[in-house]
Amino acid sequence: MRGPVAPKDPTKKRPKVYFILEDQIVTAHPAGEKYREIIFLENRMQNKIALICPEIDPAFSGKLQNSDSFREIVHSIGVTVDAELPEDKEEEVTVLLQHYGKTGKYETGTFQKMEVLADGAERIFTMEELENDGDDDALGTLFIDGNKRGMSAKLTITFYLNDGYSVPEPEIDPPIRWDSEDYRSMLDRSLVNVGRTERLKKAITKAQNGEEVTIAFIGGSITQGAGGKPIESKCYAYLMKDAFAKTYAKDPSKVRLVKAGVGGTSSEFGLVRYDLHVLRDNTVEPDIVVIEYAVNDEGDETKGLCYESLVNHAYHGVSEPAVILLFSVFMDDYNLEQRLVPIGEHYDLPMVSVKRAVSPQFGQPEGRVLTKRQYFYDCYHPTNDGHRIMAECIMRLIAEVANAPETEDKPWPDSPCLGRMYENPALVTREWKGEDFMLAGISLDHGSFSEVDRELQGAEWDEEPAPTPILANNWMRPAGCKDLAPFYIRLKCRYLFVIIKDSGAGNCGQADVFVNGRPVRTFNPKEVGWNHCNSLLVIPDGEEKDYDVKISPKAGYEDGFFTILGFAYGR
Repeated sequence: MRGPVAPKDPTKKRPKVYFILEDQIVTAHPAGEKYREIIFLENRMQNKIALICPEIDPAFSGKLQNSDSFREIVHSIGVTVDAELPEDKEEEVTVLLQHYGKTGKYETGTFQKMEVLADGAERIFTMEELENDGDDDALGTLFIDGNKRGMSAKLTITFYLNDGYSVPEPEIDPPIRWDSEDYRSMLDRSLVNVGRTERLKKAITKAQNGEEVTIAFIGGSITQGAGGKPIESKCYAYLMKDAFAKTYAKDPSKVRLVKAGVGGTSSEFGLVRYDLHVLRDNTVEPDIVVIEYAVNDEGDETKGLCYESLVNHAYHGVSEPAVILLFSVFMDDYNLEQRLVPIGEHYDLPMVSVKRAVSPQFGQPEGRVLTKRQYFYDCYHPTNDGHRIMAECIMRLIAEVANAPETEDKPWPDSPCLGRMYENPALVTREWKGEDFMLAGISLDHGSFSEVDRELQGAEWDEEPAPTPILANNWMRPAGCKDLAPFYIRLKCRYLFVIIKDSGAGNCGQADVFVNGRPVRTFNPKEVGWNHCNSLLVIPDGEEKDYDVKISPKAGYEDGFFTILGFAYGR
């Protein structure tokens, strides 16, 4: 019989950089026969490391983005997956660290594959045993694949460094002081303006009487729930709806959530899709609408006109909802309050600023409630705790309104703040039938844009855990198409938006846009470089007249695919 085996000598303890430290993950996205968590790394390595250990020199952590310097610095990678449920501890998990390729961003490049158990034990993989195809450019995406849908776990990934490199150890964050006076003061700072209280009071009263109340949210990836794990129940929208129901509703089951956040999109796209994704083609009548675009609206080409038009359009909905303006924040304290708050002040709307709540206390040695690492999942999105804080900031406003005296409904200003000329656009997609085009007086010829693109950006609506494809009825000109026939749309309008699909794929093409025979712009899906919806202004607001719009494959890019997701016009 074999006796006990003596343990090996301990291996040399190398200096290390925590890349991910006990982040909550959930295998939710279908990926073949497995389920996946996706973490985007492109241009984010420096900030992700700074979240955990801000003492590390940013110049050093920035080198870890580049594949060549990454391999020069990193000796080995430690991976720890600790499943939440005991029955998941023996589940096998595959971690894939994707390097984007030099030859083709997505077509070439290495997938460094690391297989571990979800039992909380660290497995270490040396760089020598991990693949390297020689064409790697930069770290792009991290995938965590499991066999079970919805498995929740804590993930830690550690980069152990080669000889000659040293970095400081991170400090451990103290627990968040949820019940402290400092936390309550932090929430108080989020209250920018109580504003019009009549409609919020009406929604609260409906809930107290046991009536149905619908709370709708529209915004970017933060409203979609990014960083919340699981996304459907830890996002700020769900948490706020749940808190409202528990606090005010006689029957909490009658409080409905409509969540319509789409990652990487601004109020320019929010405006054209509001009726489709919030009102659901007039099947939803919200009582409260929360609008969150403070960190996405740098992409609004109209610099606030679309935002104000969206605010105006939502407020004048048939259900007369209360409109709340919510201002989220990035890790570098960036948002666009300086542009958006004056719009809220002009209409005296309720406004909540997460930036004003959390950012001032991050650098305080005394009275600090939480650190940036505790609030931010990455440089853009909140953690579960961050989403909770966002929800509680909104609930702080609701509590203020609930205790406020009754007031008269104020008249809506006749004049705009910046401008609201883009209100109430009509969205045109391939779902339209011939009679729809005839009634609208629109003539359309799709030319060589004859197919339907199925590889689309998705978003998790409402309380759904899985994403739904956005604008699935579209027009795609396929890769390799030899037919050069352009796409034509002829209509009478004041303004026109074209919604296209952005992509980082190597085989995507470009298109030139002509209005009444005059070239107005070129659409290049690679300017943004990832698969998402992009609303672009082709005809700025002006005189209503007939327009002939042509979208043609750009010379030199005829072999690439190009997708038109839809159009939105105003009269």
